[in-house]
Amino acid sequence: MDTWVESDEPILYGAVTTGDIWQFGSFDRQEKKVSQDLMLYRVPTDLEILMQILVGILMEG
Repeated sequence: MDTWVESDEPILYGAVTTGDIWQFGSFDRQEKKVSQDLMLYRVPTDLEILMQILVGILMEG
């Protein structure tokens, strides 16, 4: 992913989802380190926090 994304952002964010369950991760480009959030966010139960995370990621860029 690091070689495909043309960006100067130091951290790349990603998500894996089935649509009902979401999990997030990030890649620190300088340290070459992947971090995985161990929390699983469920829709609609965790929809508010899920939206806060997505908006936060968008605001970073």
